[in-house]
Order: sequence, then structure tokens, then C-alpha cells
Amino acid sequence: MDFQFVLPTTNAELLNSSGDSYYVKQVYAPNEIGERLRACKQMVQQGDPFYMFDHFDTYFTIIEGRGCDPATITNLMRSFDLLYITVDKLGQRLAPILSCSDVAQSLQDRQSYLNLTKMALFLQVNTVRRLDSVATQAQQQQQQQLQQKKRAKQTETLEQYPDWDAKRGRFLVQLYNILQFPIEKLWNPPVAEENFVNLVCDICYRTLELVHPRSDNRHITDTVFQIFGTAIKRYNHALTFPVRVLQILRTTEHAAVSIASGINVLHEEYGISSVFSVLIKDIVETLTVDSADTAVSRNFSNFLMELATIAPKLMIPHLSTLCDELLNCESHTLRNCILQIMGDAIVGELTSEELSEELKEARNEFLENLLAHINDVSAHVRAKVLQIWNNMKEENAVPLSFQLKVLCEAVDRLEDKTSSVRKHAVQLIKSFLERNPFAAKLTLEELIKKHSEECEKMEKLSEVLAEERKKADELDEKWNVLIPVILPIVEEHLKECTEDLPENTQENYEDMIQRISGLLLEKKYREAVVLVRKADQVAGNAELRHTLKLEEQCAYYMALLKSYIFLANGCKDSNEELGTQIKTVQFLQDSIEFSKVITKAVPKIQELLLSKTNSDVFEAVDLFTTGYMFGIKGTEGGMRRMLYLVWSSDKEKRDAVSNAYKKVLFTTDQTGRAHAIKVVQNLMRFLAELEYGHYTAMECLMREWVSTDDIDVAIIQVLFERFTLKLEGTSDNESRLALQLLIMASNAKSSIASANINVIETIGLGDRAKSDPRIYTGCMEFMLTSIDSSIHSKFYKRYEPDSQLVQKVTDLYQQFFFHPGVSDFDRLTMRTLEFFFHLCQTPDVICQKIVVALLKKFRDFAVCTTEITPSQQAHSLETPFSQQIPDSQATVRNSDAMNAQQQRMPVFLLTRFLFTIGYMTLKEMIFLDIDVYNNMKFRQELTECEEKKKKNAFNTNRRKTGNLNMSATESLKRLSGTAAEPQQEPDEDLVGATAEDNIAELINHICENVLLYSENALLAKIFPYVMEICKYPVKYRDQSLQQAATLTLIRFMCVSSSFCEANMPFLMNILSHTKNIKIKCNIVIGLSDLTFRFPNIIEPWTGHFYSTLHEKNTELRLTAVKMLSHLILHEMIRVKGQIADLAMCIVDPDAEIKNITQQFFKEIANKSNILYNVLPDIISKLSDINLNLEEEKYRIIMRHILGLIQKDRQVETLVEKLCLRFPVTREERQWRDIAYCLSLLSYNERTIKKLIDNLQHYKDKVQIDEVYQSFKLIISNTSKMAKPELKAAVAELETRINECLEVNDGKTREDKEGGGEGGGGDSSTGRAETRSKRTNIKSRGAQQARGGRRERRGKSSTSESSSSSDDEAPPTQKQQPRKTPARSVQQQQRNRVAIVDSESSSEEETAQPAHSGRKAASAASVKSRQAATASKSSVTENKSRTGPRSKVIEESASSDDAEQQHPQRKRGRGNRK
Repeated sequence: MDFQFVLPTTNAELLNSSGDSYYVKQVYAPNEIGERLRACKQMVQQGDPFYMFDHFDTYFTIIEGRGCDPATITNLMRSFDLLYITVDKLGQRLAPILSCSDVAQSLQDRQSYLNLTKMALFLQVNTVRRLDSVATQAQQQQQQQLQQKKRAKQTETLEQYPDWDAKRGRFLVQLYNILQFPIEKLWNPPVAEENFVNLVCDICYRTLELVHPRSDNRHITDTVFQIFGTAIKRYNHALTFPVRVLQILRTTEHAAVSIASGINVLHEEYGISSVFSVLIKDIVETLTVDSADTAVSRNFSNFLMELATIAPKLMIPHLSTLCDELLNCESHTLRNCILQIMGDAIVGELTSEELSEELKEARNEFLENLLAHINDVSAHVRAKVLQIWNNMKEENAVPLSFQLKVLCEAVDRLEDKTSSVRKHAVQLIKSFLERNPFAAKLTLEELIKKHSEECEKMEKLSEVLAEERKKADELDEKWNVLIPVILPIVEEHLKECTEDLPENTQENYEDMIQRISGLLLEKKYREAVVLVRKADQVAGNAELRHTLKLEEQCAYYMALLKSYIFLANGCKDSNEELGTQIKTVQFLQDSIEFSKVITKAVPKIQELLLSKTNSDVFEAVDLFTTGYMFGIKGTEGGMRRMLYLVWSSDKEKRDAVSNAYKKVLFTTDQTGRAHAIKVVQNLMRFLAELEYGHYTAMECLMREWVSTDDIDVAIIQVLFERFTLKLEGTSDNESRLALQLLIMASNAKSSIASANINVIETIGLGDRAKSDPRIYTGCMEFMLTSIDSSIHSKFYKRYEPDSQLVQKVTDLYQQFFFHPGVSDFDRLTMRTLEFFFHLCQTPDVICQKIVVALLKKFRDFAVCTTEITPSQQAHSLETPFSQQIPDSQATVRNSDAMNAQQQRMPVFLLTRFLFTIGYMTLKEMIFLDIDVYNNMKFRQELTECEEKKKKNAFNTNRRKTGNLNMSATESLKRLSGTAAEPQQEPDEDLVGATAEDNIAELINHICENVLLYSENALLAKIFPYVMEICKYPVKYRDQSLQQAATLTLIRFMCVSSSFCEANMPFLMNILSHTKNIKIKCNIVIGLSDLTFRFPNIIEPWTGHFYSTLHEKNTELRLTAVKMLSHLILHEMIRVKGQIADLAMCIVDPDAEIKNITQQFFKEIANKSNILYNVLPDIISKLSDINLNLEEEKYRIIMRHILGLIQKDRQVETLVEKLCLRFPVTREERQWRDIAYCLSLLSYNERTIKKLIDNLQHYKDKVQIDEVYQSFKLIISNTSKMAKPELKAAVAELETRINECLEVNDGKTREDKEGGGEGGGGDSSTGRAETRSKRTNIKSRGAQQARGGRRERRGKSSTSESSSSSDDEAPPTQKQQPRKTPARSVQQQQRNRVAIVDSESSSEEETAQPAHSGRKAASAASVKSRQAATASKSSVTENKSRTGPRSKVIEESASSDDAEQQHPQRKRGRGNRK
């Protein structure tokens, strides 16, 4: 052979001739290639691979082609197939030649095979490379076409050759087979040249870059790394391999999985691990320099994690290096990777107890790193580490010594600001609860009690052990004395009896021990020695004795004798028992620590139930559900707290709660009736644990479960069996619980009650009800649910007033009324009266008969004071005869009346009577307003239709006016235009308006003028007695009586507007002076109801409403917050500056008040511009230094409220208003507050310019460090991720502020040099302008106030009402027009001053409608007079408005001297004109 083939660096080198090196002599035209390939095919079929020398140029022409047309692809595939066969033939030729080492080949043959091998593999590798290039181009073109959404004509690509992947795999296998030959023998010396090895390996590297790992091409990856293994082991490829692999990992994301599995192949099949060490070192060096590159970090992290999963043993030795170098890098992806590898290594290889000390130390180091990074600066890492710990806990890979540490950290992460961290923290805590090694089913108190008991046992055992040791020491001394006596006997016996003693099968080992002990106590040592040998032989130790020498046998038997002597003297070894007890105590101690941590976590997880983030809610629900099902103590409260989510506006949250309760209550391992019984048992147990506030939410869930048939017929049947006591083993309490569940179910499906009405009547009015009034009350409620709520007509069959059922109910109620032992009589009365008004005809007649009957029976219970016997006096402790029968003021005091004054009535009867009258009055008003009104309207329609005899007209008219759920009050308001309902069309609703108006006016006339004012009205005769009790709280001291009387008064006021207006001053007087919290709460709730019914009358008294927000009692504040938020959200109270009092509840100590207030402000923030309009007033009032609000609390409030302002236009205007407040405030604290509020807002270019334009208002205030820091915070926050225009504006603001600082510093120095005149921030001109402006504003306010007073003395004004800020209320905001008092002008002036100038608090305070709200409501008359003396101008300005109300409060004050004379509260009737 006269040439040699040199592998070219580039293919173009083969086109040039160089010495004896082979070169391409001819490049064929495309039209010649087909014919040349056919010639090649003929030569291949002949089986001689050396044809390659003549046809190399043909293949070279094909691989050098640059086209992607179908002909080119076809030629490439044909050439690949021919080359595959050629290489196969070459392998067949090489096998015998290279395997025969004895026969020396000629130089010519060796060179020929070497050239052939290099030429064939060169062409084959380049053909595969060319095919891969064509495939890549085709994929890119397809992606572009998909992006452009063009349907181009399908081109012939490799997709038409679906077997290409299979061919590639066969090619790699063929390549691997070639390398298995000792082809290095072809070279001289026998070392394969580097270019040849690189040629073979290069196509393998390219394969890793191109082939995405799938389950069906795993063999390709394995073959590639088998080639690498051969190249590394035999062809010195170890230096190149790490470099190329590192390069692929940097640029190719999908290669991480393939390379990781390949590294494992190299390790397991070829024992190559040094390459991996080099690779790890290179990765660390690369990441240390370039860790900020997220793509590189992600790719390397994927590789390391995949390898750690596949081969953890290979990773563990390198983890220390990775930890030291990479755990402190910037990339959170890398930190996550290293920590994940640690977790996998611990789970996979480091959980055994038989680890070496080195591995234990490594495991503890990994655990410490994982524990430390729970508090990593990156939220991604914190979440990942918690997830790793969770996985380790599920695999039981967390050592006991780390469990409490990890749990404590997880509990702390519950307050993390990132939702994903909180999510994984809850999941980790859940895993600890599910797999806790402690007694988590016991409460903390039970654990502490049990721990103390076990500690006492341990101390006693310690004492016993000390006594045993003392006794053992004494026995040791005795034994030492006996040794000289016993040892000779043992030696003598052993010498005499060398053979085994004959066995005595009749005596067992235990009996022998007892005999030995007895012989030793009797000092019969020789017999004892003989018996010891027998016992030892029976125990099976004869063979062991034969192996011992004589001296050893003596020592052996002496030891046995010693133990028997100790046993005979009652000496026990309690060391083992003490050790067990110590472990028990330690276990309980760990349980206590575990329980404390869980107890700490539960409130935090309960707070997550109210989170805005759904993931928090879902995880918390899941945890409490799991804990409850496991029976873990502490989770019951969370399950009850979950019920609040039933009212959530988010459907996903509602569904999560419903599914959780279904999982807890309806999941059983039984079927059929057994399943129903178990479900009922679960429902009753859960209901028994509910608090009163959760009952309504449970009703909502029951309604859903009934509608979805989760509560089916079988469950209802079991509930009825429980209720009727037919199910064996049912207790009375279970019967009542079943009744409550049936009531809930019947609310959703009325047929449950209506189909079983006879059963309900029998039990509800039978012997069980007489002995247990709760059954009676429940049955009344159950019967009420038989009314189908879906019937809009509200007309259904009612009981006749003289029916037997009504008579039974009436008689039973009267019996209950006079029985002193009836508990919860109020609820019983409510259900009874609801039964009359909803299910009976003429309920007013029935109720009047009951009242008359009660009054007649009262005389039998009235006892004269002279007739009270000692036994009655003793009984009066339970049923006191403590109240006189009250007389009205109009009663003539004759001799009979004087005698009646000496009579006493049991308090409970009078209290019950007043409550009955009050609730009866309320139900009567509702009955007239809705039932009677709708009935009369329906009857009128029927009459009109009969007259017209037009059925179609009737149907049409009924469709328009037949809204039979309407009340007479709503109809009057609608028709008068005072409360139009937005959801109804006015034109349609006003059809038949005349008839509706007549009926509604008649109902209104009855309520206003008949019920309470008619001479023959029953309520008019009873009312004076109610007022008598309310007026004289000292005379009628019983608190329950006062509560009932006040509640009855409120209910009377709900009936008539004139009655309400006349008694409002008296009711406010009670609210101000009573100490009874329940009375205060009732009045607050009553004010809410009165506001809905008579908004114009209640509006002037809202100041008293707001004043209750500052009461010390938590229950009262909570009631006030609920009522006020309810009224404001329903637009029944105009939102004014007084809402600042409600804003202060955001920092209330009570969590429930805080949550309700925060939710309230979120709601009004969604209602147009309401919150924005009152925000200046809120800021003004809360910034008042006289309020003494702590700065931290102020910031919490404003942070929450200002965070709800999102509209850019609102923020812009708010910035300007806040800046205008700087020059009109004089306290540094106020400047700090304003600056802090500005720092809370989000800024755009326009708002920054507003700050710049208003710089003159605060340029002197930035000298204060806190104010400057707030502006600095604005600048830094706005600069982040800002656009160039915004950055320029921020830079300008920063420059201007810095200039102000320099100017202020210069002015300060000048002031100091000039003697310190003109201190403060403003210049003299500015101060003069400010004073002038303030003076003008106050003078205008005084003129308008005088005008307002003149206007009030004239006709009452019904002019337009003013807004609470400069901005007009939005047109979409609908408010009920109210009679606006003449103070509207003054109100406008107050609002204007609140925005521009809030320094003076006197104008704001005197403008409050309820005489300064909170202060007037809680001040005594003496303080009021002192305040009037100190602030004469303020009193003068408000005299016409607040004087009468102040007079009411002053007149109502009682003194100690007047207390004995039963002072009367002034009703104040007529005080207000």
C-alpha cells in the first residue's frame, strides 16, 4: 500500500494532497451520486470491505453535501446503511487477525487494516453527524412554522424514517464492538492515536447533547458510557472526558439525567470513580466563579441531585466538599441541590444504627446543615428544606434527638412571610403528628400529671435500691465470713463425686432453689452443696462443668451458693427496674416538650385558617382534619374554628371545609345500617363539642349534606330512633342531640318534619316534654321547620286557635311559666310564640288570652311581706320574693294600692312576664308588617280578579305585584322613594301602587297609633310598668329583671317611630350609666335594629354607638364592632370621621375584634370610594396628640388601611392632602405620622411629582431623622424595578430633599448666631400665612355655625347632607335620604378643617352629633360642668345642638342621698324638639 489515511482536523483537509497521505481525488456531482451508490452496493454485496479504498470519494461527496432536500436525505440514509454493513464486514476481518497474537502480521497488512478502519469509521461517524444536523434543522423549521401558524407543504424529513433512533442505537453498539477488539495493535507502537479515540468519542458526546432521555432509549445512554468506559480504561481518554462532560452539562439541560446514570455505569461496570472526583472538583470550581448564572446552576444541580438519587454511596464522600464550597453561594438553586442530596443520602444510606463513627459524624453534620437552613435567607431554600425534612420524617429517618429541634423550627416558620414556606411547615407538623413517637393523644395537663406520678415511682425505686445495696453490703460481709466454712465442703464434695449425680425427675428446678435457700438459712451447708450440684445438673449445665478445672468448679459453685444466699435473705436486684423507670420518665419528659411545641403551634395554625392565601387555608384544614381523625388532643379547637370558613366568599375554601368534615364525620369502615349508626354517633359527638357561635355554621353544613344526599334516609331513620329512644342504649342527652340534628336537616328539607308531625307532637307535648322542657323547645322548633321555605306565597294551612294542639301548647307553656326550675326560659318562650305566629290563626288573640291568664294567676303568687314564713324565706334564696308589684305613675294610690305595695312577687315570674311581653310585641309587629300585609294584598288581588273575571289579567297583575315576601314598611319606603330597592324595577313594582299604599298605610297606622297608644290596647296598659322598672334600678335591683325590662323597652320602640323618638334619650341614658354589660350589649344590638327600622330617628345618636368601642369590657366592644360594621356595610349609617374609633379596633387586644375590624375595612374598601373619602378624617383623628395613641399602634392601623388604597388617582390625591397637613401641625409626632403614611403608599411618576410640587410644605420637616427616613424609604422602594421616567423623577425628589437638608442646616446655624430667634421649622412668613389662614377658617366656621343655629330655630332642614371629606361621594353609592339636621353647614366646615388644618381638636369634637361621642357617653355630670367652664366658646357653639342631650345626662345622675328614695331616671320625653 502506497498511502496512509490521516484523520483530518477538518474535512476540507482531505481535498488537498500531502505526501503519501490519502486525499479525495474527485467530488461527484449530485446527479452522479445515485449511480456511484449503486456501484458501492454491488461491492458491499461481494463482502470485501477493502472496496472502500476505491469508493471513499463517493461517501465523502455525500457527507460534504449541504442541502436538506429529500434526495440528499435519501442518499445519506443509503450511505449509512452501506457503511454499517462495511464496518460489520471489517469487524469480521479484524476479529481473527487481532486475536491471533502469535502470527506476526506483515507491515503491509497492518497498514491496510489501519487505513480501512480509520476510513470506514471516519465516514460512518460523519454520516451520523450529518444526519443529526439535518434532523436538527428540520425540527427548527417545524417550530418556526408552528409559531407562525403556517400550514406549509410537508417536506420529507427524518420523520419519514421512524427507525432512525433504532439505527443510531445499532450504530453505537457496532462502535462499542469495534472498540472491544485490541485495535491498538494496528498502530506501531501499539497505542491508538488520540485523534482516532476523539473521533469515536465525539459522536458519543454529540449523542448525549441531542438525545432526550426516555424509557425506550435508555440503552443508547448505557452504550455511550460503555464506549466512554472502554476509552478511559484502554485508550487514555480520562483527561478529555471530564472537560467534555462539564461542557455538555453547562449548555444542555436534558443531559443531566443521562450523564448521571452514565457515571453510575462507569462506577459499577468499570470501577471508574476517579473521573467523578475530577468532575466534582471542576463543578465546584466552575460554580464558585459563576454561581450567579442561573442556567448553569440549575443544570449542575439537576445532575448532582439525579446522581445522588441513583448512586448515593458515590456522592457521600464528596458531600463535605460540596457543603463547604456551595452552601454559601448566592444561587439558591445550588443550596437546594446540596441540601436535597444530604436528605437523600440520609434516607438512603445513613439510617442504620450500625453505622461507623465516621458515617455517624457525617450524618450529624448533614442534619445540622439541614436544620440551620430552615432559616435560610431565601424563601425557596426554606421551603425546600422543610420539604426535605418532611420526606425524612415520612421515611422515619429523623433521629429522636433532632425531632424536637426540627418541630420547633417548623412552628416558627408558620409565621413566615412566604406562603410556600408556611405550606411546607404545616405539612411537616402534620407528619410529626401522624408519626410522633410520643403520647400525643394525651393533653399537656395529663402528661404533666403522669410525669409527676412516674417521678415519684422513680424516687421510691431509688430508695429501695439504696436499701438493697445496703443489705447486699451486709450480706457480702456475712459471705466473706462463711467462705472459709463453705469452701472446704465444696472442694471435698467435688473430689469425692467426680461423676454426675443421678437425676431426680420428680423435682423441678424452682423447687430445688427453694430447698437450697431453706438449707442455707438453716446452715446445713453440706446438704446445700449437694443440692446445688443437682440443681445445676437439672438446669442443663453438667457438660459445662466437665470443661472446668477443679479450682474453676469450686469458684463456680461458690458463686452459685452466694447468689442463693442473697436470694434466701430476700435481696433483689432492682437495677433493671430502675433503668426501665428512668426511661419511662425521660419518655414522658420528651412527650411534655413535644406537647408544648404542638400547643404553641395550634393557635398559629388556627390563624392560617383566616389567611387570604388559599394554600395556607387548605394545609391548615388538612392538618386539623388528620389530627382529629388520629384522636390527637388540641385539634378539636381547630376543627371548630374551621366552621367560620363556611361563610367564606371563596368557593374553594367552603368546599375544602365541607370535604374535611365529610371525611371526619362520614368516613367509616362499615356499610348499611351500621354505617348510618356510626355516622349519627360522629355527628352527635361533634355537635356536643360545639359552642353556641358555631351552631349556625353547622346548620349550613347540614343543609348542604342533606341536599347532596350525604345524609340519606337511613341516617334520618337512625336519628329518629335516637330521638324517640327506640334505639337501645340511647341516653337523654343523645336524644336531645339527635333532635337538634333533625331540626338542622329539616331546615334543608321540610318534608322530614312534615312527614313526621304526629311523632313530633306526641313527644313534644307528652310526658317527656313535661319532665324536660328542652324537648318541648326542640319540638316546637322542629314543627316550625315543617313550613316549606320554597313556597313564596307564605300561605299554608294554620292551626285553628281552638284546636286541641294549640290548647295543649298553651297549657303546657303556662305550666312552664310558673315553674321556677325551667332553664333557658327565654328560648322556650321564643319558640312557643313563633309557633303561634307562624303556625296558628289569629296569633294575637291567642297571645292576649295567654297574657290575661298569666295576670290572673299572678295574684296567687303574690305574697304579702307579713305572710312570708321562714320556710318561704329559705326558699326565696332560690326563688326570691324580692320585688314589689310595680305601679304605674297614673295609678291613684288608694288604700288597696297601699296594701298592694306591701306584696312581693317572685323575681323570676316578673322577669319572664316582661320578656314574654317584649318578644310578643316584636312578633306582633312582624306579623302585621309581613303576614297580614301580604295576606290582605293577596285577598285584594283576588277580589279585583273576580270583578274583572279576566284570568290572564290576574296572572299578569299577580306576576308584577305578587312579591309576597315584602313588608308594609318596605312598601311605604319604596313608594315614597326613600328606600328604593336597586334589584327591582320601579315601574313594575309600582303597578297597583294605590292598593298597596292603602294597605301599607293601614298597617303602619296600627303600629304607630294603635298597638301602644290605643286606650284598650293591652300593651299600652303594660308599658307603664316596664318604664317603672327601668326608671328605678335601685328599687328594682335584680339584674335579670333590669335586662328583661330594657329589652322589652327596645322592642316596644321597634313598633312605633313616635314612641322610639320619645324614648331614645332615656335609652341612651341607660346606656351611659348602667354597669350591667348585658344591658349595654342588648342596647347596642337594639340600636342596630332600630337603625334599620327608623334610620332618621337614630342618626343623631350614633355618637353613643361609637362610644361603646372604647369600653373596657371585651364582650361589649365585640358587640359594638359587629353591629357598626353591619350597619355601615348595609349603608344604614353614613360613614364619617367617627369611623376612626372603629379603626382603632384594628389594634384591639382581642383577636376576634381585630379580625372582624380588618375584614370590615377590606369590605368597605371594595365599596366605591367610601374608605378613600373618610381616610383624611381617620388620619386627622388618629394623629391627634390628645388621643394618646401609641405610635406603634398608629402604624399598625395605617399600614392595614392604607394598604387597601390601590387606585392611582386616589393615591395621587391622598399624597397631596397628606402634604398639606405638614404646615398645619405643630408636633413632631404628627410629622412622623404623616411621613410614615406617605411611605406606605405605592408611587408612580405622577405621585412622585406631587411630592416634589408640595415640597415647600415639608422641606423643614425632613430635618427630623424619622421623617427623613420615611422619605428615604419612599425613594428606595420606588427605585426598585422602576422605568427610566420614574427613576428620573425619584432622583429629582432625592436631590431636592438633600438640598432642603443643606438649607436647613445653614438656617439653623444662622438662627443660633442670631440668638436662637424664630425656632421651629417654618419661616416667619410661613407662620403668619398659616395663622391668617387658620383665623379665616375659624371665623367662617363661626359664622356658618351661627347661621346653622338660626336655621334650626326655624323650620327643620331637609336639605342635602354633606360628605365627610372634600371629595364627593360616588354616584353609585346609594344612601337612604334622612332628615339632615341644621348642622350640615357646620359639618362641611368641620370636614374642610379636618383636611387642611387638624391642629385644633375643639372644632372637631364639638361638631360630633352625640356630644363628642365617646367622651360624652362616659363622662359624669360634674366633669361635664367642669369642661363647660374650661371651654366656654366650645359650649356656646354647641349649645343649641347638644344642650338638651347634656341636660338629659345631667338630670339622670343619681346621688347616694337619693338612692334610698328610689330616684327616677329622666325619660327625657320632649327634651328634643
